[in-house]
Amino acid sequence: MEKHTIEYDGQAIHFIIHRKKVKNVNLRVYHDSSIIVSAHENVPYDLIEKFIYQKAPWIIKNINRFDRKRCLDWEKNCRDGDYLQYLGRQYRLIVNPSMSEDSVLLGEGEILLFVNKVDDVAAKGELLDAWFKRQAKIVFQDALDRMLSLFNCHSKLERPKLTIRTMKTRWGSCSWNKQKITLNTRLIAFPLECIEYVVLHELVHFIHQRHNHAFYDFLSSMMPEWKTRRKKLGKN
Repeated sequence: MEKHTIEYDGQAIHFIIHRKKVKNVNLRVYHDSSIIVSAHENVPYDLIEKFIYQKAPWIIKNINRFDRKRCLDWEKNCRDGDYLQYLGRQYRLIVNPSMSEDSVLLGEGEILLFVNKVDDVAAKGELLDAWFKRQAKIVFQDALDRMLSLFNCHSKLERPKLTIRTMKTRWGSCSWNKQKITLNTRLIAFPLECIEYVVLHELVHFIHQRHNHAFYDFLSSMMPEWKTRRKKLGKN
C-alpha cells in the first residue's frame, strides 16, 4: 500500500495505490472521500500520477459531493472536527467532555457538543439529531408563517398542520385533503430561501393540486425567483 498526494487547481488529492494483478489502472472514490488506485506492480508511478491528473476534475467533483452529503448526515458525522451544514453554512463540530447534562450550543462557525462520553458515537448522534429537529421545528414554523402571509393578497389559506420527518426522496409533501404539509428534517441544512421555496411550493398545492401551468403560474406570482431558489437547493 502506497500513500501519495498531488495538487490540482489548488486542491490536494490524497490517494492510496494498491498493487494487484489487474490489467488496467482502476480508480475508486469512496463515501469517506478516500481514493484507492489499483494497479499492477509493473505499472510505473509516473503513469499512475498522469492518470490521476487526467481524472482530477472528476475526483474533486465526487469528493465535494460526498463532503456535502456527510455534512447532512449529523447522526454519523459527529467526530470532533467534522463539519455539519446548518441554514446554508458549514459549522465545525467541537466535542467537549462534560460532567453535567449533555448539550449542544451554536457558536460562530462552530457547533459545540458537550457530552459525558466523547467516544459514544450513538449518543452523540442522537444528541445532534434531537438538536437539529428542535431547530427545524422553530425555523420551519417561522417560514410557514411568512409564506402563509403571502396568500392574504390572493386567497387566504387556513394554517395547515406541519409535520417534520426525514425523507429519502422528497424535500416536502402536501396532504391537501388532510390539511397537512410534511417537510424533510434535512432541509434545516439549507439557506432560508430554499426552505421558504419548499414551504410555498407545498402551500400552493392547496390551491392547485397538480403540477400544471396553473400551479407554476400561481407559484411565480407569489415568488418570481422560485427557480433560482430551487436551483440552489438542487445543487446541494
